[in-house]
Amino acid sequence: MTQKASIVWFKRDLRINDHAPLLTASFEDAPIIPLYIVEPEYWKQPDASRRHWHFIHDCLCDLNSSLAALGQHLIIRVGDACEVIKNLHLEHQIGDLYAHEETGNLWTYRRDIAVKNICMKNSIELHTSPSNGVVRRLCSRDGWSKIRNTRMAEKIHPKPSILRPVPPCISDTLPDKNDPMFGDPAIGKVQKGGRSQAVVDLRSFLNHRARKYLFHISAPDLSEFHCSRLSAHLAWGTLSVREVTQSILKRRSQLSLDEKKEFGRNLKAFESRLAWRCHFVQKIEDQPKIETHCMHPAFEGLRVSEQNHAYFQAWTWEYWLSFYRRLHAESYLLMVGSHFACERCW
Repeated sequence: MTQKASIVWFKRDLRINDHAPLLTASFEDAPIIPLYIVEPEYWKQPDASRRHWHFIHDCLCDLNSSLAALGQHLIIRVGDACEVIKNLHLEHQIGDLYAHEETGNLWTYRRDIAVKNICMKNSIELHTSPSNGVVRRLCSRDGWSKIRNTRMAEKIHPKPSILRPVPPCISDTLPDKNDPMFGDPAIGKVQKGGRSQAVVDLRSFLNHRARKYLFHISAPDLSEFHCSRLSAHLAWGTLSVREVTQSILKRRSQLSLDEKKEFGRNLKAFESRLAWRCHFVQKIEDQPKIETHCMHPAFEGLRVSEQNHAYFQAWTWEYWLSFYRRLHAESYLLMVGSHFACERCW
């Protein structure tokens, strides 16, 4: 009888370090299929972009190299996730599927429900692990911060020492960055993806670029250098939030007295923004309707496709008229040197 294999499904966690599903699967006595599914329907969604794919492509190439060093290449399949998993089950008798919980959009939510049903129908055990600071099925937000901070302080999962390969498992060819499946051509420069680049970006930020983080965070020409450049890496999981949080704490503990003046407040502010990032992902986890509905019902009907053009023009005129009146008043008050009066006027 053929031994059942396990799938580790990579989605927004394109790394082998601090990856609970991969590590847990490696402890089991079963061949492992590290799987990434390129889903054509996903790339038709309005929030998907070829720029995303350029970044993901880099991440997948890097991930494949890391997995190959452990004994098993990344398996790429192009198609519907349910069909891919059913086909792999026919080919290799899948016993378990491991994945991180994903807080995505309505499309990925429905996809994950469909995959769960497929697993149940085919007697595949589905194992999901929490992702970053997001808590699924949270009863109250009162205890969320404590749970999140506890997770950030937990020990980082090591990468597996070895993966037991699956005898011949066919992989599709990784689609090219310029494949028409991914929409319109990318305009301008696209940030380089991959775990290796993520580590370089993190180190350069903590050791050098964070010096003026707070001063230049909102300046378009300077924020490119002085901000972390980690947003995309966190979004696609080449780094975990826990890895970044603990790296910040380690760097702060190493600062000299002179460095504390330059880095201390900036790193503390960045650490706070990492927590806010988890907070807002938790928001859509708890209230998924905010993707399709206004957070306050009074604002329903104000979207562009439903707006009253005459009302909008009237509001625009009143807004700019008010703006110029305030601008004139400020110019006069600045001319006579009344700074505080100017603030009261505004």
